[in-house]
Amino acid sequence: MTGKAGKSPSESGLAGATALRTIPLGAWWVLALMTVDYALGMIDRNAVSVLKTTLKGEFGVGDAEYSLLVTAFMVPYAIFYIICGRIVDRWGSRGPLTVFVVIWSLATLGAGLSRSFYELVAWRAVLGAAEAGLLPATIFALVNWFPRDRLATVYAIKNPLQTMGAIISPPLIAGLAIAYGWRASFVVPGVAGLLFAILWWFADRNPPQYRSSGAEPANTQRKVGFVALLKNPMLWGVLLARVISDPVWFFFQYWQAGYLQERMNLSLADVGKLLWIPPLLSVMLTFVVAAISDRLIARGWTPARSRIRIMQATTILAPLIFVIPFVNNVWIVIGLFATTYFMAFTWLAMSNILMADLFPKNQVGSAVGIISFFGTIGAAAFNAGVGAFIEAFGYVPVFATLALLHPTALVIMQHFYGKRLLASNPSQLPNQY
Repeated sequence: MTGKAGKSPSESGLAGATALRTIPLGAWWVLALMTVDYALGMIDRNAVSVLKTTLKGEFGVGDAEYSLLVTAFMVPYAIFYIICGRIVDRWGSRGPLTVFVVIWSLATLGAGLSRSFYELVAWRAVLGAAEAGLLPATIFALVNWFPRDRLATVYAIKNPLQTMGAIISPPLIAGLAIAYGWRASFVVPGVAGLLFAILWWFADRNPPQYRSSGAEPANTQRKVGFVALLKNPMLWGVLLARVISDPVWFFFQYWQAGYLQERMNLSLADVGKLLWIPPLLSVMLTFVVAAISDRLIARGWTPARSRIRIMQATTILAPLIFVIPFVNNVWIVIGLFATTYFMAFTWLAMSNILMADLFPKNQVGSAVGIISFFGTIGAAAFNAGVGAFIEAFGYVPVFATLALLHPTALVIMQHFYGKRLLASNPSQLPNQY
């Protein structure tokens, strides 16, 4: 069955975006809760970043041990991406995300009550395992509650509030630590997360059925195993690119506060006053490029082509990372942090949305879980040795390496998708379309 001009429903859906006003109110309520949930997760994971210098002093450890603390979060985070992705594909986003939030909130409370460094390490490992379910569940909920041709715009609407976690983390965590001690910076967000889990359970019910008319690929209901997904060539370009590029995102999340305090001699209060600026500027720019992505689709581009072109365009900012250790002006450094945040976050956002473009709904959670698993493993491997490396050689070679990662990932994307997903003609696209 075809629509006007002989187009199939799926092709017609790519030509004209669904009106936002036709999306039910319940979808917007779920979207609002998703942004709050992601913000809480960011606050929980960023606590050790903002308090890096404080925790090193509290437990008498150095950068090498701090690398262990970060790696303790990242390795379970990577491993459980796969597990949580399969759980989400099997049971959806409602129950699983509720359980994930409860577990990671209890882990955050435990971290705040830790009496030794290795107890803190153990709780951060639990946090990483539970937070791995956030991204697959969020992508699943977005695909479940919103039409595909509005995903980038909806993702961009979500980003400002979602990124509120990164924006408010520095002043909130620093303020709680200064006023009530560092433990409060873990306890308060942990309690907030437990309250949130109750709201999510009652909100994520009875989503609309946008894809029942045939817009979803024909193989939507076909169950695909982990090995079969790994054999899909559409997965491998993003997977390898994320292995190379993800270390940039994770490094800046966990090392920028310590860099400002230990290399630029700022106080914890100064960090709280300044580190909200990079994520704020980043999310404003990401909103713009996401809107451009959907606009390109409305003009006839395929979703995959528009997502990848945006990723390619932002890579021009990567060489600026190399400049950071040679700059002594704090405001210029904050600006360089912001451009790096924008580039890295755009890559993460567009690659995740690309999975929703390339795979049927019941495979999206697993696909996102797989690419996030390998990306985080790459970042964990980088982070595991970077602390000792910084102690021995300083920051210059580290930033020089980081500046090369996204351009390298771009070459990989071009190799895998240059002749397929970047085609102007939808007939040249793979069967998933």
